[in-house]
Amino acid sequence: MRKQIGAIVVERGYATVAFVEEALQRQQVGDARKVGEILVDMGKASVEQIHLALAEQAGLMLGEQDLLSRQDPVLLQAFPIYLARRYRAVPLFAEEDRLLAVAVDPEDHVLYNQFYLIYGKNVVLLPIEEKKVTELINSAYSRLDTTEGSLNAEEFRDMGADEDAALPDLIDSNDEAPIIRFVNSMVAKAVKERSSDIHFESFEDEMLVRFRRDGKLYVIQKVPKAAQAGLITRVKIMARLNIAEKRLPQDGNIKIRVAGNDIDFRVSTLPSVHGESVVLRILDKTTLQLSLDNCGFNQRDLKTMRQMIQKKHGIFLVTGPTGSGKTTTLYSALTEINSPDVKIITEEDPVEYQLKGINQIHINPKIGLTFATGLRHILRQDPDIIMVGEIRDKETADIAIQASLTGHLVFSTLHTNDAPSAFTRLLDMEVEPFLISSTVIGVLAQRLIRKLCLHCREAYQPEAAILRELGLDPEEYRHHTFYRAVGCEKCSHTGYQGRMGIFELLVIDDDIRRAVVNRQDASVIKKTAAAAGMLTLREDGAMKAVKGITSPEEILLRTQEDT
Repeated sequence: MRKQIGAIVVERGYATVAFVEEALQRQQVGDARKVGEILVDMGKASVEQIHLALAEQAGLMLGEQDLLSRQDPVLLQAFPIYLARRYRAVPLFAEEDRLLAVAVDPEDHVLYNQFYLIYGKNVVLLPIEEKKVTELINSAYSRLDTTEGSLNAEEFRDMGADEDAALPDLIDSNDEAPIIRFVNSMVAKAVKERSSDIHFESFEDEMLVRFRRDGKLYVIQKVPKAAQAGLITRVKIMARLNIAEKRLPQDGNIKIRVAGNDIDFRVSTLPSVHGESVVLRILDKTTLQLSLDNCGFNQRDLKTMRQMIQKKHGIFLVTGPTGSGKTTTLYSALTEINSPDVKIITEEDPVEYQLKGINQIHINPKIGLTFATGLRHILRQDPDIIMVGEIRDKETADIAIQASLTGHLVFSTLHTNDAPSAFTRLLDMEVEPFLISSTVIGVLAQRLIRKLCLHCREAYQPEAAILRELGLDPEEYRHHTFYRAVGCEKCSHTGYQGRMGIFELLVIDDDIRRAVVNRQDASVIKKTAAAAGMLTLREDGAMKAVKGITSPEEILLRTQEDT
């Protein structure tokens, strides 16, 4: 005889006897729901606890962490994603002659029979909320290893068939066509591995597919030269570009759904000696965490940043090379100060992510909409805060300065190696030093460093020379544990997983203002700022290596110019 749910709930300590009796009394006075549902509604047990009790009632003894975490990817191979979406159900794992699965409608007999026919086991169906099953489907199936990208020689040969003859099939988007399967699998794989870019590069005798992960490029697939034209044509069709134009660069966008998430791709084509190369920049909003807390600031700099972005006027500059995370930092700052009583306008080239409640302008120099002309018109829109994607010339710098002098807070970026060099860069643009000193309130230089994979990092003691190069005293850190990269399946054998920023935050004070007015070079300004407590990029990075977030070698690699 099966145990009653109430008895199991009490035995497991999820609810008291009194609460179970109250649930039974509600049933007796007309509540048609099950005891478990009533307990959840009363707030006396969680949905997960009732699921575990139901599993035990069916003969499966599960712990608190065993339910969704034990999802067996092998089972998904026999239960394709279209069935999962149709029945709103996912198989979790099999134990002896039983299969445990979750479903929005556990009373669905057709689903029960479907599972039995596929797996040949008695099925235990547990209820799950529709939102949760959607999340589970997306996460479970996106982790599946697919072999769609590994086409055989015959399929590659089909991809390289006469281009004009292949064109109708591409437009028809026949999902069985090798070219479409290949491109789709590359896109899905890149998103799954959290890559930032996909490169389809044309060379003399082959085409390479490379992914950029955590700032580094990795070769993923070599494609025969014969398949090059068909592959590029397919990507152009997806981005709605002119497939006949092969002599000029083109830019476009793709918006597709991958594992249930809408993902934007910025597409760029470039003609080269051996044919066109295509780069897809992946703009995945699901991985974007716009918060200053997530950027990697130390507590002191985080507090200073929050104070500066609350000022009513002035210019705040973020510097660093392309791909150093400047835009993400600025977006995080704008997100933090965005509110219904503040008008924020940005002009960007291009707009990478759309921010709710913020007016964003896409710069288009071809029609005369430059940063300078856009900024002039922005000032007529009565903004409180302005973000200029980049100060590239004296005209843009002058207008930004005038905006700050008339009571606006202006954010922008510059391409310099460190924070003190921002002043010399503005001086090179022939901006008057007294205007720079009276409007710039702070400069942030940054780089992105790779974080060590927590699953495989290895403890070790660096050589004294490496510690000295980091600016650390070898004697002081002689017994401190540092970590280095190893590599495992979780991090695709790179030893690193994810990135974060290292920062150099320069706050303008009277000494730095005097140095700027006197046209002192960047080295003098750097010494002045360091005396006031500014951490350099390398010093901030060294502290992250000390905490085990990254390796000493990674910091030295990313801060080579900071010597």
